[in-house]
Amino acid sequence: MKPIRLPHLLLISSLAALPAHADTVKLKNGKVYEGTATERGDVIDIEIPMGKIIDHQTVKKSDVAEFIKTLPDEKEAADLASLVPTADALTTADYEKTLKDKIDPFLKKYPVSKFRPKVDAIAKTLRDELAKTKAGDIKLDGQWLPAAELKWNDYNVKALRLLLQLRSQLKAKKPMDAYQSFAKIESNHVASTAYPKAAAEISKAMKDLVASLNAAAAEQPAKAAERAASLKSLTPDKLSSVEDAIEAEVTAFKAKVADEKTRKVPVTSFYPYDLSSIKESISGTEKEITRLAALDLPKFTAASTKFQAGLKDLSEKAFQSAKSNFEEAAKVHPNDAFVKKTAADAKLAADNAARNASSASPATIPGTSAAAVTPAANPLPSSGAVPAAPTPAPKPAPAKTEAPKPAPSPATVADPNPVSEPEPESNLPLFLGGGAGLLFLVAILSKVLGKKKSEG
Repeated sequence: MKPIRLPHLLLISSLAALPAHADTVKLKNGKVYEGTATERGDVIDIEIPMGKIIDHQTVKKSDVAEFIKTLPDEKEAADLASLVPTADALTTADYEKTLKDKIDPFLKKYPVSKFRPKVDAIAKTLRDELAKTKAGDIKLDGQWLPAAELKWNDYNVKALRLLLQLRSQLKAKKPMDAYQSFAKIESNHVASTAYPKAAAEISKAMKDLVASLNAAAAEQPAKAAERAASLKSLTPDKLSSVEDAIEAEVTAFKAKVADEKTRKVPVTSFYPYDLSSIKESISGTEKEITRLAALDLPKFTAASTKFQAGLKDLSEKAFQSAKSNFEEAAKVHPNDAFVKKTAADAKLAADNAARNASSASPATIPGTSAAAVTPAANPLPSSGAVPAAPTPAPKPAPAKTEAPKPAPSPATVADPNPVSEPEPESNLPLFLGGGAGLLFLVAILSKVLGKKKSEG
């Protein structure tokens, strides 16, 4: 950092432990302030962030031993550094907005900043990940999942999203919401790779859930009284609309609890104005702590690995391997409907593949059936005679007959499967007709010549 030298201030070396993006004001009495410092006459105003609260301090310059002012580009570069590593499940639109609203303005504003290389590196990371999202990939739990895996591994991806939601809810100190996310994983994705992780994390958070439920039970009477008083203060027209809203809220709550009980969720949701529902949740929590502690998480982890491998096998049509992996997972989750159905489907596919493989013969000639080339089990009949050669297929008749063929000799053995051929046309009628005409002509000439002789 480059300190700005002020008149009459004793400057000493900057403190390496101080954050790079904050101004530092060190007083002569040893007190240090870190924040955003602004000079105003003979004083320095300091805004000091304290969580969500900003503390304002004003000190005299004469009391300052050291004043280190962070340069604007250094501050902004430090803020941009928080963009990486990126959050999970960001969309293409998220990346484009970050680049447009945060990275590009800095690069235009500080083209020659000494912090430019760091910001360029951040920009490259964002653009590289933007390209992945455009290709259909997604980042979950810090890992990039390719688009192809999202198709065959949808079961685990959905569970992983719920796990990330659970973690976010725990971070926001909402243990009941986090437990409901866990319950969804257990109900619908018990064989997922996310389930053992979710079970371990929610087990640790159960003490927080107990504390929040006890607090809700303690606050319920005051909440109920406050609501009742509020309703009494409303005008009739507003009262009606508020009561309708409360009724809709209660109806939605009952439907939610009914669904949870159908899914056999151990700890059901509670309604903050209904003490009985809070007590029911507390009772369920006490039993759930015992159940979660007894879960064999290593066994579930191994089963989830097998199940995921089976899903990949199915996508690659490795049916026998898929069958084996799903059978192992089904041993751990014998009552889960999805696991049982997937295992049954894989078994059917594997059996069909094996049947097809056994029926296929390597000697089969394309275009012929296996039976046509399979030799008889016993090539010789019981009499010992050599079986006759198979009768050849009939030959097609010639398109045009060149010359009439002679009739077969009586000694010739007739073909058992004779080929029907068109009989040649006979010339006899033509011959007879021609001969008769010739005789008639000869007779006429003879008569003419005889008549001339008699006249002579």
